Amino acid sequence: MQREGTLHILQINGAARNEAPTYHVGFADYQSGAAKKIRTVCGNDQLRSFLGLEIGLRIQTVASACEDLKSENVANIVHIALSDGKLAKLGLM
Repeated sequence: MQREGTLHILQINGAARNEAPTYHVGFADYQSGAAKKIRTVCGNDQLRSFLGLEIGLRIQTVASACEDLKSENVANIVHIALSDGKLAKLGLM
């Protein structure tokens, strides 16, 4: 089944003390409204890879989300369509 929803990304630690930032990524489909699972991603490079290569988002969308995370520590990417199989493979279901 194909689900449309929003990716919620939250930076859970700062880059203080030379630590790589850690992010929680969740997908809330519009039908249920609830996030199924949260995936933890460590580091900016891994986040860009997860969003761009694994999920398949456009480079402009990934760049915009990363800018939002820099200034707000949170980013939301709306109207993402993912199959149940893809969500399970990504660890988001």
